[in-house]
Order: sequence, then C-alpha cells, then structure tokens
Amino acid sequence: MKKIIAACSVLSASLLFSSIVSADTHKPRGGNDHGHIQAWYDSSVSSYGYTGHFDHAVSTWNGRNANVSISKTLNNSGQVDRYYVGTTAELGLFGRTNWYNDLGINVDPDWFSYSRSVVSIYHNQLKDYQNGINFTSTRIRHTTAHEVGHSLGLAHTTSSAQLSTSLMTEGNNPSVNRNINTPSSYDISELRSLYGGPAFMALSSNEDISNQSEIHIETQHASYATLSELSDYSDLVVIASPIDDFENRKHISTFYDTGDLQDYYTLNNLTIKKVLSGDKSNIGENLEVIESNSIVDFGAQKIKMINDGYKETQKGQDYILFLKKDSQGQYQIINRNEGTFTIDEVNSATVNRPGTFITRENSVRDSLLSEIANTYSNEL
Repeated sequence: MKKIIAACSVLSASLLFSSIVSADTHKPRGGNDHGHIQAWYDSSVSSYGYTGHFDHAVSTWNGRNANVSISKTLNNSGQVDRYYVGTTAELGLFGRTNWYNDLGINVDPDWFSYSRSVVSIYHNQLKDYQNGINFTSTRIRHTTAHEVGHSLGLAHTTSSAQLSTSLMTEGNNPSVNRNINTPSSYDISELRSLYGGPAFMALSSNEDISNQSEIHIETQHASYATLSELSDYSDLVVIASPIDDFENRKHISTFYDTGDLQDYYTLNNLTIKKVLSGDKSNIGENLEVIESNSIVDFGAQKIKMINDGYKETQKGQDYILFLKKDSQGQYQIINRNEGTFTIDEVNSATVNRPGTFITRENSVRDSLLSEIANTYSNEL
C-alpha cells in the first residue's frame, strides 16, 4: 500500500527575493540533524553497479564544510536520505532529486526547509545517451555527485563565470562539463553559505498546504542548443496538435516500495499534420507521445509536477515538435521548452528580421527558433 504524501507548490513571485537564500542555493536543510546526513542505499544501487559512484558522491561532499557530513546507514526510516538507481521513460533524463520535510511532505526547496531527500539516477538514460555511447565512469559520477549536491540544498549554478567549472551547472547548459565530478571552490562557497551559520527551523507542522498544487523539479537531462544537434538526436520532427487538454491526458506515475515517488510522465495524443523529417512509414494520423510534466495522485491530493520550467503543449495549438523513439518504440518530446515551437512563433520569426522577435524562454530558444524558421518556413 502506498504511503499517502502531500506536496507544496511554488508560492507567489512577490515572495521571491525574501524567500530564496541565494541564486544558486535552495532553502537550507532542516530537521533534527541539519547538515549531518545519513544516506541509505536501495538494493538497486548495488544491482545496477552504482555503489562506487554513490560512494564517490558522498565522499566528494564530505569534509567540504565542518557543518556537513554524509554517512551511510542500513536504516531507511525517519530523516534518512535515500539513493536509488532505476529506469525512466523520459529520454535524456539522467537524475532527479525530490525533497521532503520532517512531516513527510514533498516540498519545493526554494520555499520550504526540508529534512530528507530522495535521489534517483536513471541507468537506461545514461546507458543509451547519444545512441548507445555509454557514459564513462567519470561522467556517471558527475551525475551522482550533482544530484547529491541538490540533496544538500544546492541549486543549478547561474553565475556565467562559474558554469564551465561548477559541478552544479544545469545539464542542458552548453557550458556544462560532465568530466567534472568534484565540487569547485564556487560550489563549496555556496555550500558554506547554507551551513556556515546556525541551523534553520524546519517547516512548521501548522503549514497549510490545502490550496497548493504544484511542485517544480530541477533535473539533469540531455539538451541541444543548435538545430543541427537537435535534429541529429531526433528520430522524428512533426507538425502536430494535441487532441486533449493537459488535465485529460494519461498521467503515469510510479512509486518505490517505500512510498516515495519514482517517476512520472504524461501520454499526449497528437494529431499529426505533417512529418518534416524522419521515417514516416509507420506514422498515422494520430500519435501518442511522452511529455515530461504530469499530474500525480498522492492520495491526499493531486499535484502537478513541472520539470525544469517546462510548459506543456496546449490543445488545439499547432506545434513543430522534436521527437525521439525509445527502445519500446514510444516517441517522446525532447529538449524541454527548446523542443516545442508553435507555428505562430515560427511564422512570426519568418516575417520579422532575426532578433526582433521575443520568445517565451531565452537566447538559446531564440536562436533555435530563428534556425527553424529558416529551415521549415516553406513547409508550413
């Protein structure tokens, strides 16, 4: 029987500057032990051959701050971090960290203190990254150490001067260096900004979560900044439109036997209007694809899980979508927000001079949109 878990949403943007400790950290860890952490290895860590990788992650963060230590335990109850290795249907997702407060509530660490975390590493994505080119041991340890860094309260690095050397640089950032598997001096300074002073109190047991319904999750996933890279990784590029509203799509979630959330995704039924590239011989009028955001039923309430700020596709809107096929023959929308482009956006980029349009995201997305407009404008 699944343990009933509730969750907390991102609060109003008006609280942003007073609530976040640092641009590159979440809230500090609370609970009884503050930064003195016990970590439990699920049997999957050994069965997939990741014990040494997690041991490295633990040792590389130990000793970086007198107030922070991680020790292994055989007891997985109470305020104990849990490490898992498994598989996910989401292509290019290498790892994920979820945070829980001392009441067992899944919380957003930008807004609430937490007392334990669950780190998941996805072996099938590391193994199949870039058409079967396995991650080296060094790069796997980058992933495990990066996720354990999240469990300590570190967010993705935002300082442009630190991106190429930081262990905590986001996986879809073009400056990420996956051959780094130890924290930089900047990462250590951010860790000390969290644990250098007195412990912070954990979330009050009187906290009202009844009207909160979203959790934002940061993940490490494959990302592509140019159309050439994105097209090479994609198996199919289509013009398509979702048939159902997001709420009415098939929402899939799995849980570990401890009741902790393991994986989640949505099956999105599309009307295929045109195949722009890829093998279309088996593509019919409709195609069901995996999308990363999902609504998860925790028992006490249903929570929308949002990965890396991804904006799910909308019913009735026409998109250019970049899709990748997994080993089971299931297609998935890849590259987060840089893998979905509305036809309206593309048309706007076509009729305006490059640089005169503003997209919903960032300069990487602007550049991709410009390339897509130049490449596919005659296909629309």
